[in-house]
Amino acid sequence: MSDAFVSVQAIDRRAAIRALAAGLLSTGALDLEGAQHVHAEAGARKKADGKYAPQELTAHEYRTVAALAALIVPADEVSGSAVDAGAPEFIDLLCSQNAELAGIYHGGLAWMDAEMRRRHGTAFVEAPAARQTELLDAIVKAEQEERARRAEELVYERSPQYRNFSGYTTHAPAAMLPGVRFFDWVRKMSIDAFYTSPIGVKDLGYAGNKGMSKYEVPKAAVDYAMKRSPFA
Repeated sequence: MSDAFVSVQAIDRRAAIRALAAGLLSTGALDLEGAQHVHAEAGARKKADGKYAPQELTAHEYRTVAALAALIVPADEVSGSAVDAGAPEFIDLLCSQNAELAGIYHGGLAWMDAEMRRRHGTAFVEAPAARQTELLDAIVKAEQEERARRAEELVYERSPQYRNFSGYTTHAPAAMLPGVRFFDWVRKMSIDAFYTSPIGVKDLGYAGNKGMSKYEVPKAAVDYAMKRSPFA
């Protein structure tokens, strides 16, 4: 294989990664071929350098993403964890190709550290596993409360008696809301990374693309992954 061919192949792969990152931000849809390009690029970087070096995230941020991914999809008797499946590399590569996505992770990871320091005086990744799980439990609880609050507001807004007050709310913004929004991103992307990797594809029993241009992780698989998480 010529160096020119390898170079063109790498350029095409990076274009696919940029397109995937943009698609995630605009529609939330996951392109299976694009996701496989991300895994392939991470593998190529590992092979060339002996290990994966973060492209966008700092070393500390990357370690934090790995800790989160391991909690989101831990290893079980069937398969490895999201870290084994390459979720940290997957996330970092996508962040390296999209400034908006990178901003979500830089800001979200800073929030995780700030909240853990407020609670226990240490960064998230340095905290004991029980403290990490405790914070994620709190975020999931806040997420559930926010969902219930929003559902209540929608009922209120649609009420004929209060049609003119649709922008009014008596609820103050939840202090945990930034964490809820960030955790939604890292949870989805860790699960997506897992189920588009060789480990996750085997876990699903997925038999190939079969001509599909778009791919979404089956809801049953997402539910199963969440059950594996200690904070589910």
